[in-house]
Amino acid sequence: MDPSTRNAATMEAFARAATASGTRWRTGSGALADALVERRSTTLIDVRSPGEYGKGHVPGAVNAPLFLDDERAAVGTVYKKVGRGEALVLGMKCAAPRLGDIVRAAEAACASTRAIDDGEGCDDVYVMCFRGGMRSSCVGWLLKERLPGKRIRVIEGGYKGFRKWALERCGPFGGVPAPRVCVIGGRTGVGKTRALLALQKRGEQIIDLEGLANHAGSAFGWVGREPQPTSEHYSNLVACKWHSLDPNKWVFIEDEGPHVGRCSVDPLLFERMRNAPLVLRMLASRSIRLHTLVQDYATPELRSNPEWLPTMRESVEKLGKRLGGDRVAAIQAKLERGDFSAVAEGLLEYYDSLYDKHLMNKRKDRRKTNLNGASDAIEDEVGSVTSRTSDSREDEARSGAVVDVQCVANPTGALDDDALALDILAAVAEFDRTLDVVPE
Repeated sequence: MDPSTRNAATMEAFARAATASGTRWRTGSGALADALVERRSTTLIDVRSPGEYGKGHVPGAVNAPLFLDDERAAVGTVYKKVGRGEALVLGMKCAAPRLGDIVRAAEAACASTRAIDDGEGCDDVYVMCFRGGMRSSCVGWLLKERLPGKRIRVIEGGYKGFRKWALERCGPFGGVPAPRVCVIGGRTGVGKTRALLALQKRGEQIIDLEGLANHAGSAFGWVGREPQPTSEHYSNLVACKWHSLDPNKWVFIEDEGPHVGRCSVDPLLFERMRNAPLVLRMLASRSIRLHTLVQDYATPELRSNPEWLPTMRESVEKLGKRLGGDRVAAIQAKLERGDFSAVAEGLLEYYDSLYDKHLMNKRKDRRKTNLNGASDAIEDEVGSVTSRTSDSREDEARSGAVVDVQCVANPTGALDDDALALDILAAVAEFDRTLDVVPE
């Protein structure tokens, strides 16, 4: 037997042994998700190539690649053109120098999990490749040998199985009751994200679609942010967040279009938002909105970054087709001289019409509900919770109740986040009371 054939036979024998022994540690992606969400001393090792991992992965997974991207491609080519045995030989040759790094990465990940779990033992180590096949089985066998005392488990179905699970979470296929969605809406600068974070501080459930996307959802949404995840990974983040929710409580989500920057909102979640039983529309005075925009986009900390001004210039320039050259030039001049309130003022008209046209008017809602008989609310400095009734075409397109919530300023002139959160909760409580009323 020539050396090549002998090596291939040896690798085949090893592969069969590793796969056979690995079956004892397999577990489904649903169990993995439960463990990750509940943080039960869980470590997840993703042995796919860096490119595969970068495209999308289970949140919290540590990448310890068995193959680099070019090696994975080469092994795949040999498998197709020559055969499994030779592909295994090449794969082992590529992976051998990296096995020690994989073990060390797993040890470090376990130590990190132990620290997060306040010193509790990290007992379960999950190993994942794309389909739960050769790569994860071989690494699972290796870690079982090198990490005594740990329960090594190979993810059945691999990342592919997890993706199927993730894509079903926000729809009717998730197999679990879903919380009621309350959409937080309103024009640019009313403090929708601030409202979400204030609600979260009070123990309420939120999904911060913009925070998960690293983008504030406008032409300036990328300023001062980390790079965005891929749409695939974004949907993974949203799915795990949705999975963690208590179905007996409301979940608050900011009104968004189908995209947040380059990230696509899960279509099933987007449909839930469009059909939300309750929409809270934030109303704020122009002065509060301008103050909020300057706070969000032009703080001294942001301006200290040398990339801030160039990115702001670029963002304004991108609006040229919509605003026209003269308006863009005027806004750029205000930006250069540091008149940030004037910059925000110049952009509000554009963003107001955009929000009214593409977000509020595109929802599938049929009506507004007047909870307290209030007349049409006006954006002023007075804070209150109101609802409006109207015969507008916008109202006819809505299916859920739409409640207007007035924002108030604190003594500094900034948005009072805490007061806004309390008013939102009051509006939700009033809505719940209307549902409990039995008609006579």
